[in-house]
Amino acid sequence: MEVAGGLVADTPGFSSLDFDHIEKEELRNYFVEMEQAAPLCKFRGCLHLKEPKCAVKAKVDTGEILNSRYDNYVQFLQEITDRKPRYPKND
Repeated sequence: MEVAGGLVADTPGFSSLDFDHIEKEELRNYFVEMEQAAPLCKFRGCLHLKEPKCAVKAKVDTGEILNSRYDNYVQFLQEITDRKPRYPKND
């Protein structure tokens, strides 16, 4: 999957991020350092949480991926997981 460039800003006026169009399996593609490490994970669908031999978690442990970036990833992943399912509109 190719992801368009973008930035996240933490400025007055922004109260939340909208993850309606991102699936949990796609989130890692929005974190360049995780996208690069993901092919090295043991499991193809690794979400980088508790899976064994996760290359992302290993890079967090060695400091190659910042803890703050990983913490943001985990928080965003939780928000995506907790969101209510979208239902198609009845026209």
